Amino acid sequence: MIKVVSVSRQFGAGGHAFAQALAKELNVPLYDRQLIHVAAAQLLADGKLTVEKLMEIEAEVPPLGMSFLSFFNFGIRGEKPLNDRMFEAESTVVNKLYEQGPCVILGRCSDFILGKRSDVLTVFVHGSDEYRKQYALDHYTGKPLSVLKDEDKKRAAYYNYYTAQQFGDPANYDLMLHADAGTPESLARGIAAMVKAM
Repeated sequence: MIKVVSVSRQFGAGGHAFAQALAKELNVPLYDRQLIHVAAAQLLADGKLTVEKLMEIEAEVPPLGMSFLSFFNFGIRGEKPLNDRMFEAESTVVNKLYEQGPCVILGRCSDFILGKRSDVLTVFVHGSDEYRKQYALDHYTGKPLSVLKDEDKKRAAYYNYYTAQQFGDPANYDLMLHADAGTPESLARGIAAMVKAM
């Protein structure tokens, strides 16, 4: 039985919309990068992150798209580089979200962090250049494909550094989902049916 679905995606492939629709189909919460980021910053600030605190943060975090809170607002100190400490804290948060119950987790290397568990399904959403250009036109005020690919390079560099795996390599995911095959909502319905049947 699948407990958690981890979704990774190319920029402009509709991965966030897919994850939202999938969470709705499965009737479970969606945890995105902003919630994980803020929860990790809180963890670094005081060294504690109870389930109750996590739920409190979840209720208070503004919608995705708002600016991330600065790490330094939380008084983070330490000898390790900040990025490394943040990744470790985010990994702790991802594991706590897993322990909390069924959910969909978007990004933050959650496929790597949780991928060894048999009750986690890892999905990578990708699309053709044409699909991504059109999606950007419809959802990102027409950002050119070059900007989408630049964002993918950043995601890949982060992912590759912290996981020692290749971002988007089919060997690292249970399922490769081609965005061109349908709308995020129709693809979510299909994957939800599969998850429920597993």
